[in-house]
Amino acid sequence: MKLVEVGAALKLNKVEALQDVLLTMPQVHIVTTHTFFPEIYERRIDVPPWTVLTGAAHKTAYTVRLESGTIAVNTDDGVKVLTGPMEFEVPAGMQRAGCVFDDPVVWVDVYENPDNCEDISVLEERLYVVPEVGMMDSRTPEQWALIEQRKLACLE
Repeated sequence: MKLVEVGAALKLNKVEALQDVLLTMPQVHIVTTHTFFPEIYERRIDVPPWTVLTGAAHKTAYTVRLESGTIAVNTDDGVKVLTGPMEFEVPAGMQRAGCVFDDPVVWVDVYENPDNCEDISVLEERLYVVPEVGMMDSRTPEQWALIEQRKLACLE
């Protein structure tokens, strides 16, 4: 394994570890909006102030459009504080953790969608390494039950 691959794996493990801890805490409601244009899929999240969150690892490269707000996020160059509006490219394999400050954040991931698929479950499988506990806005009752089991295990 190359040193770069080891470094990337360590970063992902830290985000996954944070995700596991966050799942034991009360969950904030993050509004997710899906928008479709010819050959483009946009996934927008509206994140309340003072929220700590993690995202899924991405299987493909994509564009982020930070429309508003300020958020500290992990990047290839360490943690950066970003303020919208701004836009940047992200390589495949990236998984982010973020901390929102005083104002709500509007964060939009923009993906190529050459077959104009509008089935969210298909898109999630295509674009993300979906965690065992699912994606926030499309979790099944079984995934919510798994989260509750983990919370109870932490209390023991």
